[in-house]
Amino acid sequence: MIPLAQPPHAEDAPPSAEAGAPDLMEIYRAHVDYVWRIARSLGIPADAAEDVTQEVFLCVHHRLHTFRPGGSIRAWLFGITRNLVLHDKRSYARRERHLAALPQPQATAGEPDATVRVQQAAALMQAFLDELDLDKRLVFQMTEIEEMTADEIAEALAIPLGTVYSRLRAARARLERFRLRLHARDERRHACATNP
Repeated sequence: MIPLAQPPHAEDAPPSAEAGAPDLMEIYRAHVDYVWRIARSLGIPADAAEDVTQEVFLCVHHRLHTFRPGGSIRAWLFGITRNLVLHDKRSYARRERHLAALPQPQATAGEPDATVRVQQAAALMQAFLDELDLDKRLVFQMTEIEEMTADEIAEALAIPLGTVYSRLRAARARLERFRLRLHARDERRHACATNP
């Protein structure tokens, strides 16, 4: 089992080549967080994403010889992660339903305001991502969060470049509508609070 301590700091650092093949540990260090986030974006709950991440890197260990030199490591890792997730999707979905049935922890009164704001922002972003269909969500996340290029996304998803741009435009339009809805909701709350 590959340990998951020591998350990477330089996600885009290229793997070194030893006899033309990338080094597994360098790939792991550079991309473990990326694989975890992709698993999450594909619907894997946070507590199961570490298991999926380990499965991905075990698969990488066995398939490292199949990596095309000059190809995108991140696109290749995305494909492996997607395939593992889709293969086991039913069991993860069942587990997520069970977890969703549990009561959510509440913020304590002594919790710092900054922490609460970060948690609220993360919850809002997750609510937005949950509204998107999987195709748009993946393109949005890969562009805006993972900072992947359109070419890398097209390779990872095996779609035309124009489709990447089309899905990204649609996702950004949905984000703007989501933002406007939140703004209108906040305006209504403010109006109710000032006019009892």
